[in-house]
Amino acid sequence: KVKLQTMKWTMRNFAFLALLALGNLSFAASSVDDLRLDSYSMIMAHDAASGYLNPTGLIKKEVVDWTKTQVMPNFSAADLLDCGARSFDWRPYVKDGKVVGHHGDITVDHAFEDSLDEVVAWCKANPEEMVIMHIWDCGSDGSGDCTELIKSALDERKLPFVDNCDSLLNVTVGEAKSMGAMEGGGIFLPIFPTGDDGQGCSTANYDESIACWGGRNPFAGGVEGEDSLDLILDCVEEGGVGLDVLYKNLNEAQRDVVEGCKEKYEEVAGVNGGQLKGLVTYSCWDDSSTKDTPINQMTAYMDKVSKAGSDGSTPFYQIQALWEESTASVIIGELHGSSLVNDEAKSKLNALTTSYVDSGRFHNIGYIEVNNVCDGGNELKRSLDAFNEMNAKNL
Repeated sequence: KVKLQTMKWTMRNFAFLALLALGNLSFAASSVDDLRLDSYSMIMAHDAASGYLNPTGLIKKEVVDWTKTQVMPNFSAADLLDCGARSFDWRPYVKDGKVVGHHGDITVDHAFEDSLDEVVAWCKANPEEMVIMHIWDCGSDGSGDCTELIKSALDERKLPFVDNCDSLLNVTVGEAKSMGAMEGGGIFLPIFPTGDDGQGCSTANYDESIACWGGRNPFAGGVEGEDSLDLILDCVEEGGVGLDVLYKNLNEAQRDVVEGCKEKYEEVAGVNGGQLKGLVTYSCWDDSSTKDTPINQMTAYMDKVSKAGSDGSTPFYQIQALWEESTASVIIGELHGSSLVNDEAKSKLNALTTSYVDSGRFHNIGYIEVNNVCDGGNELKRSLDAFNEMNAKNL
């Protein structure tokens, strides 16, 4: 009888220990791979292909300044990955029968196929990292079908790609990695949906009003140069160019209007002498006494998007931690010798975003989309990785 009771006790405890072990295994398996894509935090490189831009005789420096959002030290998409990006906002364009890139009306003359090869090589060298490329805004000069040429380039490299956004809804990170697994190693998932009105299956949460520079002349009466900015902005509007229109969307003739007005009145403003009188109401630069206005606008926007999180309609969503470029803000920024890349660096926006993540300010984070990812991108990535790990533990 004692032996029988001992045997029953041993079997019960064995069963208990087995269940406990299974529970521990289940807990251990609760990892970042179990997160849904819309709750997985990554850095998206805004308008990634613009990093290949350089001023030439055909593209003026001021156009590049307000079109180029990224810096590629080696003119390779791999540079952005080395700097912490794991997602690309990629906008292709067919020019003379070849797929290149574009940002608004500006063509980026770097072959899309070369960019794919750069990313593939990086992924094979970093097989644990998942890279996602959102391909959208596909345009053409009429010399080829952008959609077919993109698909052909992907097929030639045997790259699996997603062409239906709904197929990614409720998908986990681990499942997405399986979808993007390449032959020979590496994880690269291009997303190229047909008929998508968004940004490659992602909700952009775009707010064009959040710019580094803003406002007309705040001074009243008696200050030399006080009307200089008003004169320039009025001139641009009289030339038929809206001040709230994104600079990247202006055509060449409209850009000529902007440059003509700036050149006409900048001497009045004392710019050539370095006396920037009355040229700005606020600036995002870290050393500016007026930075609170744009920084508070940016922070309120990020708080709003994070609080809302994903609405479930798309598998991805973005917090756009970047300064937008209305025509008015570009004019003011240009008068101060700035650029999109410089505005990020001077405002330390990427570092500020990292500090917000580290402080626990954001409850929900999908993509954080940035300009100039090579300025503090790896620090931001480490913070997002920690955020993902924390969320995985709470599953």
